[in-house]
Amino acid sequence: MTDSIYDLAVMGAGVMGLSAAFIAANSRPRDRIVIFDRETVGSGASGFAPGIQINIGRNEKERSLLNRGSKIWREIYPHGWPSGRDCDVLWLTRDPEELTRMSCVVGTAPSTSFALRERLLSLPQFLIPGDMVVALDRGSYCPVNSIVRDLAQRLKAVGTSIRERTSIARIRQRPSHISLQTSDDSELSARRAVLAIGPWLPESPLRAHLAEGPRLRVKKVVALHLAARPTTNCPMVGLFDDYAFLIPMIEEGYWLFSFTSHEWDVRPDTGGLHVSSDDLARANAILTKWFSPDIPAIASARVFCDCYSDDGVPFSRPAQDVAGLYVVGGGGGNGFRFGPACAEEAIRSLYSHH
Repeated sequence: MTDSIYDLAVMGAGVMGLSAAFIAANSRPRDRIVIFDRETVGSGASGFAPGIQINIGRNEKERSLLNRGSKIWREIYPHGWPSGRDCDVLWLTRDPEELTRMSCVVGTAPSTSFALRERLLSLPQFLIPGDMVVALDRGSYCPVNSIVRDLAQRLKAVGTSIRERTSIARIRQRPSHISLQTSDDSELSARRAVLAIGPWLPESPLRAHLAEGPRLRVKKVVALHLAARPTTNCPMVGLFDDYAFLIPMIEEGYWLFSFTSHEWDVRPDTGGLHVSSDDLARANAILTKWFSPDIPAIASARVFCDCYSDDGVPFSRPAQDVAGLYVVGGGGGNGFRFGPACAEEAIRSLYSHH
């Protein structure tokens, strides 16, 4: 009977769930691990996120998650990302004190610098106002779908079972293990479990296992693909005052413009999400501050959603009613940056207590 019990079951094959499974498999290679996903690996928010790594943290909790998460990614990818690249980040702001408080910038440069203009030649109509402070930092980007595909392949190679198109309908406490009932009415047992189902968590009946708080909501996430081909030395541009980004997706041949959508309480169904007129109006309002006389044409767009906690910070918490179950979530568009630290916290707690 004990041979049929998994050491760890992970629900959700996004970046948080796969990070948890990878950390567990790396530290305990003999453990039997199974991963479930209601669709396919990376089919949720992780399949659409650009994977921006930036040195921004609004508070001490975010900065701690960022530092730990960055360390974990360096350990997993000591020779660099499977795709994407490291790059400079040019932060543009009229509030340098707030930028300094939230980040560790390397230095500043005058907005009229010829070197800056030369590196942004692929955006010929992009203009930096003379009163704008330009701060230099380092960052990176890596499409998260390439990360989750790579983690899934590496986990399969060491014997981890990944069951796609299989969701968990019920989790029950047993005297010596956790019972997991799947959507096709089969049942399996695990000593430990991690629930990391992203934007499906707020409406899932499994949400009941999370203790009171945090409040969870699902928000739409939108990014536009601008019809301008970046060059190899392009930096990432952070429009700090609007918390928006211009990311040079060199391999794809366009600049990605990421900005904040304000459409809340959407359903986690990518087929039913679309870029609205309000989204375009907000994007144009930001872009027209920087492009003169016209903004680049929009070649295409990506739209998805993510789960946000009440304070906007991802969390890792033990279930209130099932020993050995941790709930990880609230990626809030930052699951790539903060998720590994939450996953590590869950795995460490599960293995130290059980």
